[in-house]
Amino acid sequence: MIAKSLLCQDIIPVYQSNTGNSARNRMMEFGIDKLPVVRELDNLYLGMISELTLMDMNFRDDEIATLELDVDINTLREGEHLFDIVKKMSEQQTRVLPVVDENDKYIGVVRHEEVIESLIKLNAFKDPGGILVLEMNTIDYSLLEVAQIVESEGAKILASYVEVQPGTKKLSLTLKLNKIELATIIATFERYDYVVLASYQEKGNEEFLQDRYESFLHYLNV
Repeated sequence: MIAKSLLCQDIIPVYQSNTGNSARNRMMEFGIDKLPVVRELDNLYLGMISELTLMDMNFRDDEIATLELDVDINTLREGEHLFDIVKKMSEQQTRVLPVVDENDKYIGVVRHEEVIESLIKLNAFKDPGGILVLEMNTIDYSLLEVAQIVESEGAKILASYVEVQPGTKKLSLTLKLNKIELATIIATFERYDYVVLASYQEKGNEEFLQDRYESFLHYLNV
């Protein structure tokens, strides 16, 4: 699962010409405490405005252009994987992250609600093991063949999740395996012309993914 497929496009960004009041009302409407600010001319992402900043305004009818934006919030690229999104949300202590394209043009946001829903689908990743994300043409997808490749390297698939990439004839396949060391498995997949989009492993530390998951859940419970 990547940022592009987790987008919430219902949340409309604000322009620098919008007032503090209008931004605060929009936050209340969507139940969030931060909003992306974009340049009206070309949708260039400029930063985030927080509810605390708006509450400190002397005159709520002033334009957002008069305020200092939070530019330290991490942005996401369209292709960033779910587990990297989890890490950034946890590190930034935020429930919403902006998604931008390669030119820093605003695309949408990812909210913690979508992240949690996706984590529920992939709850098997809490168990010790490594994770591989493969890309292939939809017509070439065969879980049997993928399983045979994995098992040829002495590993087993604990869980899998298929996601068709919108507007393409490709899909991504997320595999949870019972092995942490993935180098030989990756090499075998590449030998069979599979594209390995991402891998998540920590040599000698089977608690890597568990820690990432728990740190995110700890934040959500704070």
